[in-house]
Amino acid sequence: RAEDAARSLALLGALPGQQPVACVLRPTVTSLAPLLALVAHGVPVLLLHPRLPAADRETLARRAGATRLIAPDTEALPRTRAPVPPAPQTIEPATPLAILPTSGSSGTPKLVVLSRGAFVASARASAANLPLGSDDRWLLCLPLAHVGGLSIVTRALEAGSAVVAYDPGAAGLLTRVTELAGLMQRCRATVFSAVPTLLGALLDASPPWTPHPELRAVLLGGAATPAPLLARARARGVPVLVTYGLTEACSQVTVTPFGTEPRVANGTVSAGRPLPGVEVAIDAEGRIRVRGPSLCTGYLDDRAPFDENGFLITDDLGQLDEHGNLFVLGRASDRIVTGGENVDPAQVEAVLHTLPGVSTACVFGVPDERFGELVVCALAVDAAFSAPSARVLLERRLAPHARPRRVALLDRLPLLHNGKIDRAAIKRLAAARLEPWPPASSADPQERGA
Repeated sequence: RAEDAARSLALLGALPGQQPVACVLRPTVTSLAPLLALVAHGVPVLLLHPRLPAADRETLARRAGATRLIAPDTEALPRTRAPVPPAPQTIEPATPLAILPTSGSSGTPKLVVLSRGAFVASARASAANLPLGSDDRWLLCLPLAHVGGLSIVTRALEAGSAVVAYDPGAAGLLTRVTELAGLMQRCRATVFSAVPTLLGALLDASPPWTPHPELRAVLLGGAATPAPLLARARARGVPVLVTYGLTEACSQVTVTPFGTEPRVANGTVSAGRPLPGVEVAIDAEGRIRVRGPSLCTGYLDDRAPFDENGFLITDDLGQLDEHGNLFVLGRASDRIVTGGENVDPAQVEAVLHTLPGVSTACVFGVPDERFGELVVCALAVDAAFSAPSARVLLERRLAPHARPRRVALLDRLPLLHNGKIDRAAIKRLAAARLEPWPPASSADPQERGA
């Protein structure tokens, strides 16, 4: 299939060449074939999510200087019987393999350039923790336009393992959980990557999903892992390895050591330890900085995201414990300053997720004339939620300045296409539904003034 795709791409003038080809790919064999052909011929691939509007696809393709824009699952590549064009004998490690747009949640997406050498370094570091063999089957259901999905392919290529591709279609993974669980059983997947929202849906599936004995690891990342979700997964026998990563680092930076359990401290689940060859540091502002061979070359049309010592400056806040375990505390840009006190939403969300009846939580700040900002939250709850009981737990678990002053109770919280909560949409949705909570307390100056 990859050879046929190479013939078609040559007919389109996409290879041989050094200019990027923009690809709208789904986790299917039809999409994987041209991806593998382009990688084999050293042509950089600009990966675009299928849900992107056509105008946004074309804008990103122009920014990247792409020669072609293909979407093989919706528009078949031309067929030809021409000879397969020869692939280069050697390709320099510094050659770009992929260009990936960031999520763009805070503005125009940046175009992250990731080299072939970075992907190889990342795959080998991952395998040092979780060895892969020819009998492994990694279930691919994440978008190929995200580094977490693409890295499944590159790790399998490096190790000679199999990839089982599953495309949930336009409706999304959360609507196809029962089918996904059945596929995992039938294909005997040994490794599976997911975001916490998807794992939670699998644990809620009916009939109940129980991992088969051949499943060695479920890599969980993309968002904070709530401690109650981890406890449920453990009880079901799910071999969870929590990860922290980002596009600029070819996915994984830290991961739970294989064969161990993720550490939990003060209700926050650790994202594990740095992979071999990767350095993680916490700067004076509490930001996570990363250095190693798996880092990106830079941004295509923006300044390089590195400091003078070669560390990638992230927007994530974190702490390292005495054993080198990383605890991610949220994003610096989400930090709330209320009455002169800093509040990191992820830490408050970790507590809210322990409340009975709360399935999803989103904490954010709203302007306040007296305190600058007030901490508020939106919660997706069910019938088990009790406001009085929740108030008691919050007063025990959170400092006064970190307790949410307003709450919006919703049936569900909007999600982005990558499974993360859509903070911008939640803020808009919750704005008109925020109500006072918890009750005023004479010992709490914010409650008296709120």
